[in-house]
Amino acid sequence: MDDTIAFAEELEEVALQLSTLDPLVEDPADIADLAERIVAEYERLGMTAAMFDKQGIQQVAEWIHGILTSFQATLPEAILELLQEGQLFNWIELTAIALREPEELSHLPAISSELLSEAWPESIPAELLQQLLINLRTDALHAQQDEDEAAHATDDGTSDAGANPLAWDADIHPELLEAWLQETPGQIAEAARLIHVIAKGNSTSEQKRHAARLAHTIKGASGVVGVEAITAFTHRLEDILDLNISGYLNQGLGDTLGACADCLESLFEHLQEGKTVPDEYATLLADMDAWEQRIATEPAPTLYDEEASESPDELGNDLLTENTIVLPEFITQAGIGNGELVEEDAPTADIPRSSSTHLAVPMETVQRLLNLAGELITSTSQIAENAQRTLQFGKQLQQQDEHIRQMLDELSETIDQQSTKLNRQNNLKLVKPSDRASDFDHLELEGYNDLYSTTNLLTESVADSREMTYSLQQQIRQISDQVYQQQRLQRQLSETILRTRLIPVQSIAARVERTVRETCRRTNKQANIKIIGQNLQVDTDILQGLTAPLLHMLRNAVDHGIETPEQRQAQQKPVEGVIELRFEQKGNHIHMTLSDDGQGLDVERIRRRAIERDLLKEGQDLSEAEMLRLILQPGFTTREQVSDISGRGVGMDVVQSAVEDLQGLLHLSSQAGKGTSVHIQVPLTLIATNALLVRTVGNLIAIPGNTIQQVLYVASTDNISEDGTWYIEHQNQKLEVLQLARLFGWYSEAPDLTQGHSLLIIASENKTYAVHVDDILQPRDIVVKNLPTWLNTAQGVSGACILANGEVAPVLDTLRLLRNLEHGLLKSTQTAQTKSDKAPAHQAILIVDDSLSNRKSLSLMVEQLGYRSITAVDGLDALQHLHSQAVELILTDLEMPRMNGLEMTQAVRIWPEKRHVPIIMVTSRSTQKHREMAQQAGVDGYLTKPVDHETLKTQLQKWLSTQLAA
Repeated sequence: MDDTIAFAEELEEVALQLSTLDPLVEDPADIADLAERIVAEYERLGMTAAMFDKQGIQQVAEWIHGILTSFQATLPEAILELLQEGQLFNWIELTAIALREPEELSHLPAISSELLSEAWPESIPAELLQQLLINLRTDALHAQQDEDEAAHATDDGTSDAGANPLAWDADIHPELLEAWLQETPGQIAEAARLIHVIAKGNSTSEQKRHAARLAHTIKGASGVVGVEAITAFTHRLEDILDLNISGYLNQGLGDTLGACADCLESLFEHLQEGKTVPDEYATLLADMDAWEQRIATEPAPTLYDEEASESPDELGNDLLTENTIVLPEFITQAGIGNGELVEEDAPTADIPRSSSTHLAVPMETVQRLLNLAGELITSTSQIAENAQRTLQFGKQLQQQDEHIRQMLDELSETIDQQSTKLNRQNNLKLVKPSDRASDFDHLELEGYNDLYSTTNLLTESVADSREMTYSLQQQIRQISDQVYQQQRLQRQLSETILRTRLIPVQSIAARVERTVRETCRRTNKQANIKIIGQNLQVDTDILQGLTAPLLHMLRNAVDHGIETPEQRQAQQKPVEGVIELRFEQKGNHIHMTLSDDGQGLDVERIRRRAIERDLLKEGQDLSEAEMLRLILQPGFTTREQVSDISGRGVGMDVVQSAVEDLQGLLHLSSQAGKGTSVHIQVPLTLIATNALLVRTVGNLIAIPGNTIQQVLYVASTDNISEDGTWYIEHQNQKLEVLQLARLFGWYSEAPDLTQGHSLLIIASENKTYAVHVDDILQPRDIVVKNLPTWLNTAQGVSGACILANGEVAPVLDTLRLLRNLEHGLLKSTQTAQTKSDKAPAHQAILIVDDSLSNRKSLSLMVEQLGYRSITAVDGLDALQHLHSQAVELILTDLEMPRMNGLEMTQAVRIWPEKRHVPIIMVTSRSTQKHREMAQQAGVDGYLTKPVDHETLKTQLQKWLSTQLAA
């Protein structure tokens, strides 16, 4: 399955390369070059398909490659026409989607439609199309089989379903299994809830019958799919619920039923996680058998007090209710049926109902919709920015028209003056016609009149142009308004899609309560949990990320915090401990607080254990908060003996890691004898957020707004410099100022402390910092894109975002960056780097790879190391670069079209002027055979993809120093 996804990524890369080419070029040389690039891409596609053993795709690619080759020399314009119509990349995109979504069969007709289009110069052979579709369908079946095998796998890595009773049959139909997995969780949750009500003795006969029916339904459905453990367990539960158990509940049966309800939910969870049956499974089966025999052989206990004072009318009502037909829900809701037979004050099942219709949608589909909405927002933002630029250009055009109008006014005034002068002379001539007849020319007067007319026409044209400019500006303003309206609608669309990812805290309430009950049974303690804020809607990823650490903290609260009943009585506390779980939303954060009224954390014991583990030195002073945070260290525990609940040293460090992954904060507080409180703060969502754009040493960075406490301007008089470290005074605190550029290891000049600066106030769990950047830009809504592993090499970067102008900015994980700094994993040099610390500017590295993504990633890494990168698409292109410019080292791929890495290396080694250049091969081929072939060709170094930052740095320094020494 991993190979299929990797091949789908290669297909998407080829489709992206083809779709970004410009088919509208007109120059014959550009047309020939573009056609050559397209043919090379299809050659690479065929080679890649052969490497991944995708014969159907390989054959189709070779068929299209043959068509393109036939047109390349005679009619390259036909290739560009196919590109313009999308024929060359549409079928590739659809094939990639079909590989990613093998269960969706609707993609196959779409692929067929693209390949059977009349736009192709010749029809695709039927056997090629058939082979392609068969291969895609075969891949889908193999993917489904792999998923089934993974689902059947047990903890020890085997896939034998028969060895584990908590597994379904290997030959079960996928659709039947999917239906069972959709229906059973809700039925188990409702059955467990009703059984808990029954165990407390607060149930009605209808609730008891409903619980028995649910157990029967779960038993039958689980038997069909072959889950023996759940079938046997619900069979025993159904038998117990069919008996008259009211008199036995307070004799221990109630506790057994409560434990059975919890075990039933645990069974399904263990099934989903691939585990075996819970430890208490066999014991509870034996207990239910024993109770069934006891109830069948012993007379029912006599009920006293209110239970024995049932009136004849109530008995008659019960008998009538027992024999009443249960009418459909839509009839009983309308008030028709047996509603009059039930007492008005009788407790009823609290089953939530909704009048709205619900549709189950896979989370992958919601995520895809969210990604598309994010892309739509980015695209519309770019349109809005272009419209704003056009509007500014229109204003400049209007100013130019105004300037021309003023010049025409001056010209018209000059012409008027000349015309007035001529008229005056004409009048004089009329008075004395005999004196100055030769001084006046009628043609001159006519010329002035023509000039005046032309000027008037030009003035009118400018006025018309001004009106057209004004109309154009109005149209652009309307377009801008419509774009802004579209942006608002798209934000609402994104928010609506985000809301589909929201689930209430109530969805984990049953699991939380069950964890407390199970831990109490194992530790012989008593505790009750109170959940506040159950209706709060939380993002799915956030709530799922919090669930595992929350369950661990609940077990800790019972095991470490709550005392035994005897100890609580001795301390004059209620026998039953209280655990409170509170969820709140404050601004853009979710706050979760877990507190208990137990014995609290023993600070002295924590200190002793920290000294024993060399985490603390004798006599070292720490504040109480710092002392409490020692329990977050890996492997830290204060227990002397290991139990199945605690004592192994695996716990709070996992909680801390989970909170860090959610970009959250964790705070601890405790009072001896009164209890412990754990406060966790996490963002509302990790997908879309409002970020502040900043610029440091020319690089744009997006910092999530929910991590910034304040943007503060500091005057020069507030700057403090001590031993080369920059501090400021803020709210009676002395804050250290960090330069963001130096946290990333970028060259940065020391700031001028004689001037004022704008700083960002950011806090970690332990300390508050002021962060200095060069420029603070505007905040904006962004969609965070996860970075692939080979690109996410920088510490403290959680992803990237696309800005309105098309630029890509890294999104800062500020809290992780500060944690790494505090833990010594990151250094911030307070002295400015000198330019001599960087690599010499003349050292150029030639990167040769036919994959655009690989070229970009290697270029980024090389430039981060201070070298200048030059890129080439294959060996032939690399030789052309070597001919035109000096290169100190070559990084090359092995497999490339036109000329591969081995052929290029051989060509360089026989080139007298270039044979000394070191060559490092970076390829995915890791076999010894390929290494030997590279060595024979003359390759100096051999690295396998992906290459990390440190390995590349070491290799570059090694071979560049060798060249200099030579």
